Amino acid sequence: MSLLLVVVLLFFSSSCSVSSGQYYVSDDCSSVTQSPCNPLSVYAGNMSQYNNIIFYFIGTSSVNFNFTMDSVQNITLHGLDQSPTIHYHSYQRSITVTTSSHVSFSNLSFQQGGIQFMYSSNITITGSIFKDLSQLSFTNVFDSKITSSVLDSVSLNIDYFPPLVCYNELHHYSLTLTDVTLTKDSFTILYMGHGTSYDISVIINNINIISSPNGEYDFDVECNLSIESLFSLYITNSSTLHVDDGFGFAFYTDSLQDCNIKGVESRLTIVIEDCQFLNNGLSFQINRDYSQLSNHYIAITVKSCSIHDNDRYGLSINGGLSTSVYISVIDTELVGNKGNEIVGCHSIILNNVTVTNSLSTGLVIIASVVTVENRLVFKNNTGVVGGGMAINGSSVVALSPSANLEFIDNHATYKGGGIYIDKKTACAFTHKHRVSPIPLILKNNTARVAGIDIYGSLDKCDKDFYEFFYLFNSTNPSTSSDPSAFAFCDPDSNETTPIWYDDDQKSVFIGQPLKYNVALFGRTSDNNTYSLTDGRIRIEINGTIVIDKYINNCSLIEYTPKYINHYGEHNITLN
Repeated sequence: MSLLLVVVLLFFSSSCSVSSGQYYVSDDCSSVTQSPCNPLSVYAGNMSQYNNIIFYFIGTSSVNFNFTMDSVQNITLHGLDQSPTIHYHSYQRSITVTTSSHVSFSNLSFQQGGIQFMYSSNITITGSIFKDLSQLSFTNVFDSKITSSVLDSVSLNIDYFPPLVCYNELHHYSLTLTDVTLTKDSFTILYMGHGTSYDISVIINNINIISSPNGEYDFDVECNLSIESLFSLYITNSSTLHVDDGFGFAFYTDSLQDCNIKGVESRLTIVIEDCQFLNNGLSFQINRDYSQLSNHYIAITVKSCSIHDNDRYGLSINGGLSTSVYISVIDTELVGNKGNEIVGCHSIILNNVTVTNSLSTGLVIIASVVTVENRLVFKNNTGVVGGGMAINGSSVVALSPSANLEFIDNHATYKGGGIYIDKKTACAFTHKHRVSPIPLILKNNTARVAGIDIYGSLDKCDKDFYEFFYLFNSTNPSTSSDPSAFAFCDPDSNETTPIWYDDDQKSVFIGQPLKYNVALFGRTSDNNTYSLTDGRIRIEINGTIVIDKYINNCSLIEYTPKYINHYGEHNITLN
């Protein structure tokens, strides 16, 4: 009878989960004074039996197997000595935590292999190092955090999908990353495709992403965000250095909607504040089906940030022509980047923004409506067309009552030292409200061909807009535009001064070379005077083009007529 009781008790204890306790883990338990101590392989055979357990790791634990924690609660893996390490023998090996809660990794170093957290909550990682892992992934992990940890050559993937079981009411969750450093060839991918099945708030504070200037692999931060989802993302006090492809946000429209909660509308809020992006850029790209975007609200704020020295772009925003994307760039400096661009944005505010030392135009605006509040400064930028700013594709720069603009020491290798306005842009500037002229400082700008301060049409504004001197308070701007007149000139003069001939030129014979020095002129900002520009001059006789030539400054036009008709009258076209 007693023997049977012992057998029953042994069977019962081996088939039940371990509900509490602490265990020590080491490959060399002979040097460990605490007990019980075993290699990790002893516990890993059935990790799911443990709950309310602390595993203390001492020294190195070698892993040549996969193990899973499934449906466990209150499990802690903690490094007890100076350098506790879990070392995988293969990148194919991994730890998987699924459908679990209150699982903690602390003071541990993981090398090679991979770690996956899936459909779990209250996961905590603190004071740990992850080196050369195949992946560190979080899939539908809620109310969890990573703090005071280092990722070295690690792919950090954070994904959100609809839940395994749909909810009847809206749930709110969070994920927090604080004091985390990503080094070498690490990269981060954040995917939001959960629709409105729940609300998730991701908080990233004091994250430093650092790579070498010549990393072996692409090293970037990608945020792939469905505009049909409900979430907020806050990035504060963080920095990136030598990130190859920059810090990018891509918005699209194909999220899964199986568990969407009726009556809950999608809303995306992104705030990036007090961050530095060095040797890399910050980009926002609205993609896919633009016609659907009007039903989805997207609010993006970039505040008190510094974007420096990127050889691709500094700030790049493509709004996809959506009417429901609202972007604000506040108290931010763009310094030493190859260029910066705003494309297809119907609502973007620049408030106290400084753009300096750009190599390919300070800021290019295409098919956008940009509102300026307070200061907008362009200094020491260089471009081909537009040193400081280029306004293209029917864009409008709307000036608030507080706006003031400065263009200082900018240079264009072609036209528009300070500002360039293309042909498609009918009226580049407008007041948001009827106020007194906006301060505009134009100083020491240069252009190799035309438009020292401004190049482009300033007289095509309709009744809802205002002409240049009604918009701006500026002294003696040097402006020009596309050619609307030409005149004879003296090539030996230091200044190209028009020479007007009142009398007809006679005594022109067939075969006699005709040589004239001419220059092209465009209207200036006051619309009553002309300034030098360049362009093509085309001369036709009886519908036949006899001269089609680009001229710059005072240029020689030469033609030898083969016959004379209509008193030598020629049709001249300027392009």
